[in-house]
Amino acid sequence: MDVFESVLGDLAGGRVLNVATKEGGFVQILMESLKDYTEIVGIDINDRAIERARDILGQEDVRFLVMNAEQLDFEDKSFDTVSISASLHHLSDIQRVLEEMKRILKPGGHFIAAEMHQDGQTEAELTSVYLHQWVAEVDSALGRLHNSTLARQELTDYIASLGLSNVEFHDYIDRDSDPMEKARIEQLKGLIERVIQRAEGASNYSEFKERGEELRKRLLEVGTQREPILIVIGEK
Repeated sequence: MDVFESVLGDLAGGRVLNVATKEGGFVQILMESLKDYTEIVGIDINDRAIERARDILGQEDVRFLVMNAEQLDFEDKSFDTVSISASLHHLSDIQRVLEEMKRILKPGGHFIAAEMHQDGQTEAELTSVYLHQWVAEVDSALGRLHNSTLARQELTDYIASLGLSNVEFHDYIDRDSDPMEKARIEQLKGLIERVIQRAEGASNYSEFKERGEELRKRLLEVGTQREPILIVIGEK
């Protein structure tokens, strides 16, 4: 995504940590967008995701570890840059994870957070917001940790609590894409169908199925654009 190149392109990463890395998607963005780096470490509690990340991106200066973000197994002030992307709404204790990230960040080091939020303004953006909320509720009903996306103000409040300096906020809003792009519509129709099937294990399956059908109808009527993203960069 070009927005990350413009925001991170002048940043020398040094030793970089990416928290809740999943299969390494944001690590790849860091590799492509940062001015330079000496090492990138991605951590996630999901061992299968980490194995996949190693297969895709693992190399001498990019490695992946299975680790709980609420208790990072790193010494204080041991990273020049820490980052987290599209993961805050998957955490059980957001504040604790952010504090752990700050603990291992060197003084003067950079803190990077990129997260979608629910403050959509167009009908097409709201389709993505509603879809994400529905998927999160299905996952939660099945015992998976998946919360609805946060409001933009909630995100800024979490960042404010860390007491960072020189904080920059960059908003990415997907207003130029075609809401009725066929490939995107088909992709999300497929997602809706898979989630409906997954919801069969929930006690309120009929309600989830009905809402899924309503979302599919909305998708075909107003289309979709991605949820707004807030990118934050601050210094410890």
